[in-house]
Amino acid sequence: MKSILAVLIVIALVMPFSGCQQSGATKTASGVDTKSGATTYPLTITDDSGTAVTIDKEPQKIVSLSPSDTEIIFVIGAGSKLVGRTDYCDYPAEASAVTSIGTFKTPNLEKIIELAPDIVMSSDFVSDEMAQQLKAIGTKIIVVNPTSIDGVMNNIVMAGQIANANDKAKEVVEGMQKQRQELIDKAATVKDQKSVFIDIGKFYTAGPGSMLDSMLTELNAKNIAADASSQWAQLSTEEIIADNPDVYVSLYTKPDVIKATAGFDKINAIANDKVVYFDYLTPESDMIQRPGPRIIDGMALIAAGIYPEVFSK
Repeated sequence: MKSILAVLIVIALVMPFSGCQQSGATKTASGVDTKSGATTYPLTITDDSGTAVTIDKEPQKIVSLSPSDTEIIFVIGAGSKLVGRTDYCDYPAEASAVTSIGTFKTPNLEKIIELAPDIVMSSDFVSDEMAQQLKAIGTKIIVVNPTSIDGVMNNIVMAGQIANANDKAKEVVEGMQKQRQELIDKAATVKDQKSVFIDIGKFYTAGPGSMLDSMLTELNAKNIAADASSQWAQLSTEEIIADNPDVYVSLYTKPDVIKATAGFDKINAIANDKVVYFDYLTPESDMIQRPGPRIIDGMALIAAGIYPEVFSK
């Protein structure tokens, strides 16, 4: 049961996550709109669930229900506004001083209500019942569930608007885009494209429309699960063997277990010792899993694992 729970946590972490009234909007090279200057309230934004949310005045108290949202709030310089975070919100170190409200899937509603936040930043795990009770005390719920790096950067811009931290959000996003473009340009020089299987535990993988799938595309790598039936599909060992990936990236299962799987000795990745392992309890794995400001660092780690001859120089 513990191993199954751990896999579910990994899947939840990698899943996932406007309008404006201020001037100074610019675009990054990828087309993400950044903002500058002070936010004018009331502000209406459209979150990742497609819901338009109007924020009447600058929020003073924010609760984050995911590690990536916590990282975003701190990186834009709004950490002093954070009054609640989940047990898994362990970065940056300052987050540990913030009151925990439980897990992202089963947060303590009574504790959240006690904190009386103006804003709750959430993935799409919040139940309808919880959402109704939070709205009843005047809390605005912002669903953050990006499926691409552009989506992450848009969420940082959105958080900057909400927290009146537009200039810092713009600085962060522009830095991310610069680093991202450097990775894309390097990947474009690869002549021998590699096929990749990303194992997030129990042979669940990143399918079409997932953050990890979009990262592989940008890194000039072929995701063997690009045509899977869902965003987070579980492949059979027979399917993995048939697809014969050149690189096996594991975010959960240890390499010795992978190599001992019946029939896997026929896979190029196993035969050529191209199993790239990131322990799901390490900071490196967090960079890859969390759709937050460190996602480009995670992308760089995956790039070095797939094409070490290009990215490890």
